[in-house]
Amino acid sequence: MAVKIKLKRMGKIRAPFYRIIVADARTKRDGRAIEEIGKYHPKQEPSLIEVNSERAQHWLSVGAQPTDPVRRILEITGDWQKFKGLPGAEGTLKAAEAKAGKEVAFAAAVAETLKAAEAKADKAKARKPAASAEAAKAGAKAGIAKAEAKAGAAKADGRKADARREPAGAEAATADATEPATTKAEGGQAKASSAKADGGKADARRREPAKADAAKAAATEPATTKAEAGQAKASSAKADAAKADAAKADTAKADTAKADSAKADAAKVDAAKAKAGAAATARADAGKAADAKRAVGKTTARAGRKPAAAKTAGDGAADGAEPAGTASGPTDGAAADGDTAVAAAATEQGSEA
Repeated sequence: MAVKIKLKRMGKIRAPFYRIIVADARTKRDGRAIEEIGKYHPKQEPSLIEVNSERAQHWLSVGAQPTDPVRRILEITGDWQKFKGLPGAEGTLKAAEAKAGKEVAFAAAVAETLKAAEAKADKAKARKPAASAEAAKAGAKAGIAKAEAKAGAAKADGRKADARREPAGAEAATADATEPATTKAEGGQAKASSAKADGGKADARRREPAKADAAKAAATEPATTKAEAGQAKASSAKADAAKADAAKADTAKADTAKADSAKADAAKVDAAKAKAGAAATARADAGKAADAKRAVGKTTARAGRKPAAAKTAGDGAADGAEPAGTASGPTDGAAADGDTAVAAAATEQGSEA
């Protein structure tokens, strides 16, 4: 039996991986295997190759023939050179780098964030001195501009003062020449100016009370408006209370009216019941009186039947030639018995009534 070392395909579409198996040459690609000696994942980077070197050397030594892909894999791992005695038995297999754990990745991310925060802080510190320097420069420029403006204003004031002094000197010269003539005029002007000053003071004194009154009025206006607002609120509250009292009174009247109507209805019902009771009693009395009359009629009828029987008996005795006196005795007794029966029935009816 020919034995081959070949690849057995597994995995999904477009994502295959293979197992290195030892199987009969006559079996199909993914058929039954004698033994699995490794695996091959070509989609990874770098490709994953794992081979059990001891079992590969065993099957090669007993005559198992590898397919071309498997022979290439064995050359990469160095098993084929080892079996043939060729140089390069160490192979050229590239191992994938070990993946860092979650804790290491987290620590790296934290370190990066800290570095970014420090860099931002350094940038902000670098910007602050520049901004302060610019502010200092702007302040110096503003101070220089203010100083220049003050100097210009001082120069202008000096020029004005010089201009004022020149007419004053000329006036002093003319004043020395015209002192006797102008003293009188100045005295009159001084009086007029003093009079004006006194008038201005009087006007100021008159205006001060007016200003004070206006200030008081302005101060009292808010108080008056507040008082008016409070009065308006109080009046509205009183009106609301009056409305509430009126509503309560209306409800009380309605309740009393309902109670009176209920009482009247109850009185009507009682009167109707009394009338019905009186009518029932009257009907009962009438029925009893009718029953009494019927009983009396029955007793009288019975009493009338007894004298007729007595008469028939007397007639028979007369036919037998009996004396009249003997026949009259029984008839009188029967009449007496009928009267007693009628009297007894009348007493019974009276007692029932």
